[in-house]
Amino acid sequence: MMLIDQVDSWSDKHINCSTQSHLATDNPLRLDNSLSIMHLIEYGAQSMAIHGGLLSGKSSPGFLAAVRGAHFHINSLDTISGSLHIKASAELKIENGAVYSFRITDSQDTLLLDARATVIHTQP
Repeated sequence: MMLIDQVDSWSDKHINCSTQSHLATDNPLRLDNSLSIMHLIEYGAQSMAIHGGLLSGKSSPGFLAAVRGAHFHINSLDTISGSLHIKASAELKIENGAVYSFRITDSQDTLLLDARATVIHTQP
């Protein structure tokens, strides 16, 4: 499942992505024609995964081990009619994973979610 439409910019420490996949009626996360705000975590995680792949030059299977300090600033993802903008920053890189902070805003730069997440890679 790919939810991110494009990478807008990236560096060794940061990635900026954008998408409109939350507007698609066939979004794989949609249930009863609705998307939970909890799904914003998946958008952040996918940005983290893209960043890891860009840095390493390969795909590395892994799992989201922890999400901390998640602050949701909206009640429904269905009210967002424009693009989502995801900014993820690598805070700590270890041999088999990383810790990122990420924030997701709408096209008017209104904060929707900010959180920290840990990913652990299952293969080197």
